[in-house]
Amino acid sequence: MTSTNSEDLFSQYAQLIQEEDDYVDQLVTCNRLILDAMDIIAKQAGVLDMDTVKQAAYHLHAMEQDLNRKLFKVRLEKSILANQMSQST
Repeated sequence: MTSTNSEDLFSQYAQLIQEEDDYVDQLVTCNRLILDAMDIIAKQAGVLDMDTVKQAAYHLHAMEQDLNRKLFKVRLEKSILANQMSQST
């Protein structure tokens, strides 16, 4: 494998690391929002419209699932790329 190809793989790997970090940060934020929402529900459910509360909570949960799916895909690609990099040395 040429050094250009190796550099390409390392560049792709670095990009995947950045994407992974971004998704992890987004998941941390999303999880905090979910916990805050649950806390608000526990304390104020009696004065809130429950259908709206449930919809909002489900949207947060769907967002969390979407981020987890994206994170999984990035980690899978990173693993495949790591294997290709190890084969090129």
